[in-house]
Amino acid sequence: MKVTLRALKYEYQRTSDGQREKDSQGASIVLRRSEKGIDVLCALALVREAQNPDTDLAILASQDTDLEPALDEALILGRAKIESASWHVPYTFRSKEIRPAYPQSIRNRKMDKNAFLLTLDPRDYDIPLNR
Repeated sequence: MKVTLRALKYEYQRTSDGQREKDSQGASIVLRRSEKGIDVLCALALVREAQNPDTDLAILASQDTDLEPALDEALILGRAKIESASWHVPYTFRSKEIRPAYPQSIRNRKMDKNAFLLTLDPRDYDIPLNR
């Protein structure tokens, strides 16, 4: 498995004059971190693996419907078997699975909380901020 790190976009707390608010230790106060470009990387990885002659099965674990065109492309390539996986929370309407528009059904593996916990990567990829 190869981990691709992406730069995070930071939203900082601001003072009334627009400067970054600092905490008691002089560090900027971060309100929110968001990752950018992750869905594009997932789409590229799926299509790349679907083309790889050494790949028998590619599983897309996501509920992001923006990835459906990549799912379609992987199916059209026809080399590897394609499946999807999605988080499943019983008795809620938040659980969903992405479906290809390509006229072929795929298997979706519904992952419950226990399965989700088994997929967690314990490594710390956090890169210290230069403040």
